[in-house]
Amino acid sequence: DGFWSGYQSWFGSKFAVKPGQPGLLETWWQDNKTRAIQSLLHNSAPMLKRTLGDIGDLLKENTTADPDMPGWMRAAVRNLVGSLWQDIETEIETGLKLYVVKKPTKPEKVWRRHDPGCAESRLRRCGLQARAFVLSHYLPHNRSIFGRLKDPVYLLMTATTMLPVFGIRIFFFSIILAMLLFPGAPDEYQLISFILTFKGTQFFTTGVILGFLGAMQYYMCYLFAGDGELRECVNTHGPGASDWLATMLFDTFGSVVLVWIAFLGLPQTRTHWHQNVSLHGSAPVEKEEVYCFFMTGIVRKGGRLRFLMRYDLICFISSFVILLPIYFASAFHAFSTIDSSSKMVHAKQTVFWCRILYSLLSLPFVIFVIPGLGRVLTHSVTTGYDSTGACLEFTFPDRQKREV
Repeated sequence: DGFWSGYQSWFGSKFAVKPGQPGLLETWWQDNKTRAIQSLLHNSAPMLKRTLGDIGDLLKENTTADPDMPGWMRAAVRNLVGSLWQDIETEIETGLKLYVVKKPTKPEKVWRRHDPGCAESRLRRCGLQARAFVLSHYLPHNRSIFGRLKDPVYLLMTATTMLPVFGIRIFFFSIILAMLLFPGAPDEYQLISFILTFKGTQFFTTGVILGFLGAMQYYMCYLFAGDGELRECVNTHGPGASDWLATMLFDTFGSVVLVWIAFLGLPQTRTHWHQNVSLHGSAPVEKEEVYCFFMTGIVRKGGRLRFLMRYDLICFISSFVILLPIYFASAFHAFSTIDSSSKMVHAKQTVFWCRILYSLLSLPFVIFVIPGLGRVLTHSVTTGYDSTGACLEFTFPDRQKREV
């Protein structure tokens, strides 16, 4: 009896189902199911690759089947569809990695120098506390856009960027970019998200909203100005008349400088564990290269974002190339008959509409702000920040509880 009761006690403590944990049979079933899925995907990976390639060829044939389509357009469409389908294939392969390759049992190393509790000086501790507070609310690792909309701190920060006041938006995003870059190596997804979010909000705030306000200011002057007072009303109450030229130039050039600083930091960002594996084994290790004369990093990071960055630079230059000749042409005829204050107003209104035109040309960035499309463009892993300021892979709160 003593032996039997001891055996039962040992067996019960060994195989008993603890509260909140799966039973022995359930664990055995999950392990075998995972092995079966991994074996199936490993064996079918070449066939899946061929199938996706055939689907891509079929899409290119169907989109260019029109016999009346010009040859140059047919070639451009085929290249565009091929590039987009290649990005979709990469995302499908990335999703399958999560089934084939087991996640490391130990979480990725978190850089403790981000933690305010580990700071030595009081000034550094205060800075890291402010950084952790801002990033954990503005870019949390466990809340999607719907969860962030319930956070009053996030809503206040977002409302700040929507104010049609020159300089405030650039100042806010400058602080965010500095917090993303320091301390330590930045995260690839966060820098990409910064660029897309910055340019996407620029289209709405500075392009649409500020452009509408400028048009309404002209309209109000037309309605209420008396005979011969229209020009005086525009000079006094028109677009940009009450703003400082320095802040307008700061906002204009800051809109292109900030995104290029973030883009130049992309090759030096860190990579997550499942970006280094492939369905066919370990992915080749990419070597660092020299870029921008003296900086080193992996230049392929950011995916096809570099094409959007070139487009943005061309739009910035074009906005001034289009409007500045008009400004100088009018100045040649009118500057001899107007005072210095009117000359300043003319300069401010020219910068104002250059900024509007440049912001409206940022429309392509808005498309990739939509959840999911940005990842297809850049092939980065979604991340966020916790309450200590550490960058972690994005996980919903209910999934976190199950993993714990």
